[in-house]
Amino acid sequence: MLTVKQISKNYGSRTVLSDVSFALGKGDKAALVGPNGVGKTTLLRIFAGIEEPDSGTVEVQKTACIGYLEQDTSVMGTDTVLDYLKTVSGIIELEKKLEDLSTQLTDPKKALEYGEAQERYDHLDGYSFSHRAKIILSGFGFVESDMDRSVSDLSSGQKVKVSLAGILLKGVDLLLLDEPTNNLDLPSLIWLEDFLKTSEAVVIIVSHDRRFLDKVTRKIIEIDRNTKSVTVTGGKYSDYLEMSIKRLESAREAYRLQQEEIERLTEEVRKKKMEADRGSRWQGSDNDKFLRGFKRDRAGRSGKRAKAIEKRIDQIEKVERPIERDPLEIPLEASSNPGTLHITLDNVVAGYPGGFSIGPVSIEIMYGNRVGIMGLNGSGKSTLLKTLTGVNSPLSGSVEIGSGIRIGNMMQEHEILPKDKTPIEFLEGEGKLSTQDSYAKLAKFGIGEQQARRLISELSPGGRARLILAFFSALSVNALVLDEPTNHLDIEAVQALEETLALYTGTVILVSHDRYFLEKAKLTTVYLISEGQFSRIGDYKEYIESMEKRAKQLLKSL
Repeated sequence: MLTVKQISKNYGSRTVLSDVSFALGKGDKAALVGPNGVGKTTLLRIFAGIEEPDSGTVEVQKTACIGYLEQDTSVMGTDTVLDYLKTVSGIIELEKKLEDLSTQLTDPKKALEYGEAQERYDHLDGYSFSHRAKIILSGFGFVESDMDRSVSDLSSGQKVKVSLAGILLKGVDLLLLDEPTNNLDLPSLIWLEDFLKTSEAVVIIVSHDRRFLDKVTRKIIEIDRNTKSVTVTGGKYSDYLEMSIKRLESAREAYRLQQEEIERLTEEVRKKKMEADRGSRWQGSDNDKFLRGFKRDRAGRSGKRAKAIEKRIDQIEKVERPIERDPLEIPLEASSNPGTLHITLDNVVAGYPGGFSIGPVSIEIMYGNRVGIMGLNGSGKSTLLKTLTGVNSPLSGSVEIGSGIRIGNMMQEHEILPKDKTPIEFLEGEGKLSTQDSYAKLAKFGIGEQQARRLISELSPGGRARLILAFFSALSVNALVLDEPTNHLDIEAVQALEETLALYTGTVILVSHDRYFLEKAKLTTVYLISEGQFSRIGDYKEYIESMEKRAKQLLKSL
């Protein structure tokens, strides 16, 4: 289905991909992995035909239909949702073609075209297209009446879902997904997971969601940070992570043993040379001619032995020292401020005047609690967080933040960051750090000197997320409000954040769809926002199981 042969790609003097080769067959599901900036998106764009490689070839089955979901894809226009889906899937075009050709079937050429169009229409299940669209949209949290809504009226998250639905309805043979989980809520994520598992398409996924990759993929395509080439392995993503650790440990051990052997042989050479030098210079008395000859002869043998050992050292197949980066750490400690440390929402109605609202919400969050908030995209999770943190005023009710609480607010859109400043200027001004301390703080969060001098607007979403965490560290915030914190972070940064939260003693209020991250966060309480109502979830695992059951039921009706 997909064969990649010796692809290379450069941007100026920077090599992004080098000698990339692999093949995937029908039904293969692969995770494309590697750190941010290593070239994953570039490789997907080459497969999609958007970019050309500098060398090498991409061979895709001639009749294959390719679907590509970019990171920042969003539906545009004023069509209804159903009309949009019919357009992007090709149904409207095929229906018009079939209608036009139906009156020209006496012409053999037109009859052949009609047959080909009919075959494609059948492949897309054209006669049941509206039914299939309804089921897929339902999987993404839409109701039947949403099919008649204009796409221009949808939220940004809903537009991404519609875009993805359009790709799935095209009957694609090669599906390329670049961070598909970033804009999906948990029920939609579980639905997509089950849909992809049953699909016969070749699927290549870039995602930082480890549970999603574990559920869907059985091949791992890793782009090496240093060589820019790829390695393909079989198994789940968690298997790949374990294997990577073992591979690194094995490489360390092989390098250590080799170095010890080289040191041992080098020491032997040194001793043999010393023996040869002493023997060659030994004089003795005139009566010791025989002994002098013996010592010089032995010195010669020692010299030859030293050269033989040196040759042996040269012939040892060198094991390269494994290239290791220092693990990313997020040094975040909660400050112990005097004063009250709890957060209280008393009959709070959050929302917008004349628009949608949530509540009333009455909860008390004690210091050190870990609160998770679930709900579909557009249900109001971010709106509630904005109200809790004072970004928005409540429509009614009151929000009380303890006098000793210092909140670190990490919103999805990174709204707290001044885009016209550099990270250094931001930490100096808002974090009250010196220039030297600002550089040191940023370095700890994986932001190098060059990035630190660029405008914040020029940073990647992952870079901005790291900057916010560095800022929180500078302030020693003791309450974290995290709205989809894992979006745009690579897996290294997500793991570092997990380790930080494990030791963090302050309050955590969290919105996330990343199941693995949610489990590692060790939530004390979980709430659900649904149709404007705020309620407590008794058992998080039961909630997940109910979503999985619903996804399977929807798939059966396709």
